Amino acid sequence: MESVLVAAYTQLLKAHPNACSVDRILEHPNLRTQFLELVRTSAVERPEFDVLHTLNNLRKRSKLPRRSD
Repeated sequence: MESVLVAAYTQLLKAHPNACSVDRILEHPNLRTQFLELVRTSAVERPEFDVLHTLNNLRKRSKLPRRSD
């Protein structure tokens, strides 16, 4: 699931380069909905809590791309 989350985050980061971060995805319903839709199109059927918790853990482990990448 981690590779799907990284890909979805990367896609969202490209679509919203100045307004996207893990914190914003967790806080803003619009970004969260977009992120979850991207994840679900990749056939990941996990509860929202699990997806967002794993996303947050990826951020803590520095496994996500940065805006400058």
